[in-house]
Amino acid sequence: MTHRHGTRDAGYVTLFTLGVSLALVSVVGLVLDGGRAQRAQSDAFGAAAAAARAGAQQLDATAAVDGVVRLDPDLAAETAHAFLDARGLSGTVSVTDSRVSVTVSRDVDFLIMPGTTRLNATATSRITQERAP
Repeated sequence: MTHRHGTRDAGYVTLFTLGVSLALVSVVGLVLDGGRAQRAQSDAFGAAAAAARAGAQQLDATAAVDGVVRLDPDLAAETAHAFLDARGLSGTVSVTDSRVSVTVSRDVDFLIMPGTTRLNATATSRITQERAP
């Protein structure tokens, strides 16, 4: 009597090992690529905030002579765009009399998981006029 012990189990063990390996790679990929995306989001927000601050420093000199504090919209937008361009980033800039809003768009390529995602981060800086007591 010949016993062929384990022959039918060999395929099951291979599938089980493959499934566990795939799950492990997926979890590692989610952790690493998720951290990469979070870091990219934080960097994009920091760049947007710095560009908005740079733009918010561009005051309208003509209005300042009359004691009015407001932004020079063209110069503020130009300064914010120049800040982003110098860092190789793309984004949009919106300027009002007292606010500069910058949205930075950034693509993140995942290392483990397949695909790419686009992240957007928006920051606003505004000017205020202090009243003399």
